[in-house]
Amino acid sequence: MSRCFPQFDSQDPAINMLRHKVRYAEESDNPGLIPIWLSMEEAGMGGSKEEAWLLYMAEYRLLLDTLSDDMLEGHWRIWCLDNIYKPLSALTRLVDTDVQQQQLNHLFYELRVTSQFFKAGLTA
Repeated sequence: MSRCFPQFDSQDPAINMLRHKVRYAEESDNPGLIPIWLSMEEAGMGGSKEEAWLLYMAEYRLLLDTLSDDMLEGHWRIWCLDNIYKPLSALTRLVDTDVQQQQLNHLFYELRVTSQFFKAGLTA
């Protein structure tokens, strides 16, 4: 099976299509696409905390990569920034260890730095 998005364990074709649409702003006039994608990811998730941790990390990474892609329309990138808190909030609820807390702190730091770097390109 092809691994279109290797950071995700699940490679369901329908979810991969949504990931692709989100990542490359293929429906940039459809802001509801991101919540639909996030809901579908969560619905397909298993029960383990480790699996949930990896899923939310991958969602965060896809949204951050999209936010950082200055070839995409600014309003789509802003919409990704507006929704990146969802996987971050989920990760915050899952933290069990000091290592996970450090990883989460790093994600928040990375988001602050990235959003500051791209701030000028995000204003429409």
